[in-house]
Amino acid sequence: MKPILKAAFAVLAIAIVLIAAIGIVTAEYHPMNTIMSDQGAVSHRDIPYYNTTINGTHVEVVNLSLAAWGQGNGYPNAYPFNFNGTSYGAMTIYLPANADIHANMTNYEVKPHTLKFELPYSSQWSTGPIWAHTSVHVKKVIASTGTIDPIWYGNVAHYRSIWWNDTASGHYWVVCGLTTHAEAGMYAFVIVSSSVTTPYYTIK
Repeated sequence: MKPILKAAFAVLAIAIVLIAAIGIVTAEYHPMNTIMSDQGAVSHRDIPYYNTTINGTHVEVVNLSLAAWGQGNGYPNAYPFNFNGTSYGAMTIYLPANADIHANMTNYEVKPHTLKFELPYSSQWSTGPIWAHTSVHVKKVIASTGTIDPIWYGNVAHYRSIWWNDTASGHYWVVCGLTTHAEAGMYAFVIVSSSVTTPYYTIK
């Protein structure tokens, strides 16, 4: 075989391998709207809360527990970009207006994550975070943690918590704030409304 033909075949073989690899990575990185949660679909499940009085004012305090499921809590094959085993907005959290939210995020995954509440522009909310979502899509960042270390640091599940005080009615996202994580599916929808008295969530 002539050297030119050998080189051409070699280039073709490399191209085929690269195309196949890209296809595999893409399939793993952007799966369908798969629910990893063993709960399956949830039509309505209450979230813990309590009532208190602060400076003479009645306040409802919601304890919101979120986690990136992974090998640290028995789900080694979980899709790494998840909230409580759900991805791509499969979970919607309903919160009362004028409440104080204590949100705790535990990372059982082998990747670092964060927890961030965002107020997107109304035209963007239903589609969820899109690729390289920026201030063009997000009107305001409500609250955010720092980076939560992955499970292998100290072989323990790391966590961080934040407060979102005096919630205003509206449509929000809860996302991982690390680059491309939200766009890869690590987000859930949040609806705050005065018609919600007992906080709850749904999973579709």
